[in-house]
Amino acid sequence: MKKTTLFLATMGTALLGGSLNAAAQRDTRLDKGVVTVINSDTVNALKVEKHLKANAPQAPNDNGLPRFAIVGKDHKYYIGIGAQFLGEAVYDFGDNMPSPVLFTPSSITPRTPGNGSALRFGWQSSSIYLNALALPGTDNQIGIFFKATFLGNSNAFDVFHFYAKYRGLTAGYTSSAFTDGAAEPMTIDFEGPNGYPSVFLFTAYWTQNFTKNFSGAIGIDAPTASLTTGNGTSTVNQRIPAIPLYLQYAWAQGNSHVRLSGLVRPMQYRNLVADKNKTMTGWGLQLSGMTNVAGPLSLSYSAAYGNGIGNYLQDDNGIGLDAVATAKEGDMNMVKSLGVTGGLNLAISPKVSANLVYSHLSNWLPDKAEVDDSQYRYGDYVAANVMYNINKFVSTGIEYDYGKRKSVSGTSLHTNRIQVQLGVTF
Repeated sequence: MKKTTLFLATMGTALLGGSLNAAAQRDTRLDKGVVTVINSDTVNALKVEKHLKANAPQAPNDNGLPRFAIVGKDHKYYIGIGAQFLGEAVYDFGDNMPSPVLFTPSSITPRTPGNGSALRFGWQSSSIYLNALALPGTDNQIGIFFKATFLGNSNAFDVFHFYAKYRGLTAGYTSSAFTDGAAEPMTIDFEGPNGYPSVFLFTAYWTQNFTKNFSGAIGIDAPTASLTTGNGTSTVNQRIPAIPLYLQYAWAQGNSHVRLSGLVRPMQYRNLVADKNKTMTGWGLQLSGMTNVAGPLSLSYSAAYGNGIGNYLQDDNGIGLDAVATAKEGDMNMVKSLGVTGGLNLAISPKVSANLVYSHLSNWLPDKAEVDDSQYRYGDYVAANVMYNINKFVSTGIEYDYGKRKSVSGTSLHTNRIQVQLGVTF
């Protein structure tokens, strides 16, 4: 134990001292006055920054604000091309976490003899992005945003965002309107809280401001489904889109809000016994928000519950927990899921913040579900970090992560991670 503690302290001191082998997401809530207009000394850079920030994703660890911008003649357009280098210096101890970049409790596997800990490095969450606006500040403003990382197969480009905005319409590949990005707690871990609603897909939604404080949205999400088939069932092409919607009340110049979200989610599968397709209709509800508690302390929270919404929750994404086959041949039923997340943010100074995050995800299988004993039943996620934006280009941070996984059979696994990181953004 003493050797482990000494090793972690040495690693942290070396990396925080300036090693460029590690990098970290910035807490975008601390980014103010970071954009420089490179082709004019007379343009109000803060105004340009405000518009570009509004066009970018709202999650605090999803950077999309370039450090340099070009402003067109008569302010007809703003263009910023940016990049963020994210290396990872990670020390794991406990059961095995496969990825050095994504801390996902549902993916924990048992440790093997002699492999109870590991030191690894990663860089695949590094990204490039384009943030562009035409006719900014007018009723006809058009926004384009693109962002890709290296998290694809064999470190290939993986698109996370590619969308357009016009008036109240957002359309393209990005997170669903069911996701409240601004209320997601800040983590250095790229995956984030296991019970938080987060999914990337093709979507289109319309946002409307009803009053100064009230707003809402409704849209369609591309039809997707993650099913566990068997016993006379099979997958088919999905053909009915999901419908996300929300109603939000905001105050304190938009820095605090509470949101009630809903989701209607049809899914299809093939009943091989009856030789016909069947449709199930899932649903989800979420209460989320962020608010100042006292002084520099703020709270973010989310509670999402539903039937057939597994693919919308961080830890359940892609592991067959929207619906599963049952003992009745040719039959499938949806899985009930609950995701709860809470985060405390302490703005120690304009450059330093500390975050404490807890998240839990539970899945309730239908009666007589035909699933493997190792299927994910529930999990817990804890993160604690300190972030320091040294200047508008360089940031650093340290985080502790804890994850627990329990399977349908009752087998429990858990692991720990310490990440010490340094980030370069431009």
